[in-house]
Amino acid sequence: MARALVVTDSQGKERRLGKRLERGGEGEIFALRDRLDVIVKWYYPEVLEKRGEELHRKVEAMRSLRDAHMTRDVCWPLIRVFDERHRWIGFAMYRARGVKMSFLAHALLCQRYFPGLDRRRIVGYLIRFVEIVQQLHEAGVCIGDYNLNNVFCVPASEQVTLIDCDSYQLRVDGTFYPCPVGSPDMTPKEHQGVSFRHIVRSPRSEAFSLAIVLFKCLMLGRHPYDIVGGDDPVRNLRRGNFAYGRGQRDVPQGVWYELWSELPDTIRDMFVTTFTVGADAPIQRATLAQWHAALSDYREAMTTGQCAVQLAKPGRSQRSQVLHAR
Repeated sequence: MARALVVTDSQGKERRLGKRLERGGEGEIFALRDRLDVIVKWYYPEVLEKRGEELHRKVEAMRSLRDAHMTRDVCWPLIRVFDERHRWIGFAMYRARGVKMSFLAHALLCQRYFPGLDRRRIVGYLIRFVEIVQQLHEAGVCIGDYNLNNVFCVPASEQVTLIDCDSYQLRVDGTFYPCPVGSPDMTPKEHQGVSFRHIVRSPRSEAFSLAIVLFKCLMLGRHPYDIVGGDDPVRNLRRGNFAYGRGQRDVPQGVWYELWSELPDTIRDMFVTTFTVGADAPIQRATLAQWHAALSDYREAMTTGQCAVQLAKPGRSQRSQVLHAR
């Protein structure tokens, strides 16, 4: 779709856009020529026609939270952006650095994009991720749509940045703004089968989705409800059928069993509780504070040599499983 690569800010100053970086479900992301650390989200015309006023109100509500609650770890709306006729078409935000967390949670791609990766570095990313989500919850914001492609990790550090934040759920000045999107395989049982637009997320429901992210990263991409010879992860999730529960009858053999066995008992128990009884009883799920404490203890145990630092790696016979790991 051809467009003049010039927008204006709220003062009417022209800003020249650079190349298009990405096309999403609701709009396109462009570089800003005079600021390499800033990008612009330009909503599609059909999206603006259908939900433009709603989106504008939500983005303005998000901007009202920015100075008090948000840091550079969250790509939050910064500046309103208008077209040549001064019609609101999107917003500018800081640009995320790093590599998608989906590459971190992959048994083959992780070493390509994160050279020398070990368990201590993975846990460092996860601790920082939990801290950012805690920060959002303190501001009354829920992520809602947990997607490993929307979390960026910097390979040379433990820096983590969240993107695609305009979908987040928030409540500002008495107005509720839902998260209208999500993925069934990252959604707790109590929200399954309900339109995402009508779901009210809570820290307890978020804790379930966050636990799936933690599991996938620690298990190099395996979904907690992916069972050998069983149904798909969503059906297993709805039944609370967690293969790695006590007894471990359906744990995939090889690297997956090794990865699970290397985890501290505390973390394994938190996963078991969250993904079995916690599937039906949100109050039983491990909280973000508990995850933060357990992961911090795990990192300390690796630092002092009490836990293995190196990652178990898949052998040749397991590569076909790895390529299909969720």
